[in-house]
Order: sequence, then C-alpha cells, then structure tokens
Amino acid sequence: MNIEAIEKIDGLQGGLENTTVVGLQDNFGDYLVEQVQELNAKAIEADLLTEKVISGETENLHQLISSIEKTKKSFELAVQVRNKLLEGYQEIMRMQV
Repeated sequence: MNIEAIEKIDGLQGGLENTTVVGLQDNFGDYLVEQVQELNAKAIEADLLTEKVISGETENLHQLISSIEKTKKSFELAVQVRNKLLEGYQEIMRMQV
C-alpha cells in the first residue's frame, strides 16, 4: 500500500492579516452592546405580543409562541457567550507572568 504525503495547499497559508469578519465592528465591546440591545428589543416585542393576546387585540398565538421561543433561544445564546467570556477572563487571570 502506497500512501502519498499531503501537499501544501496554496492560498491557505498566511495572508489572513487583512481578513475581516462581515458584521463585526472594530470594537468588540460595541458589538456586544449591539447584540444585547437586539436581545432586549426581541424581549420587548414578545411582551407586546403577549399583552395583545391577553387583551384580545389579536388571536395569533402562533406568532406569540414563535416570538417567545426566538427570545428564549437568543437569551440562552447570550448566557452561553457570557459564560465563555467569563471562563476566558478567569483563565487569563490564572496565568502567571
């Protein structure tokens, strides 16, 4: 059995200095604030839909449940991101200089 070596793939080595991620601002803190504001807007929207269903203004329960689930998933994601950031910070603080 003859196994050939894996050759270098041109274009993947180096050259990543100028690569940018679409949608991210230059400041990571600003990005986090923007995401928290979007989460808050989703929560407010879910609250307004809940009030409309309770008051009888609308009977669209599907839209209400969908909005609540989106808010729930977004909040769970935000909590996981916060946990990972906190773990990273704690790991850096444990490093000896």
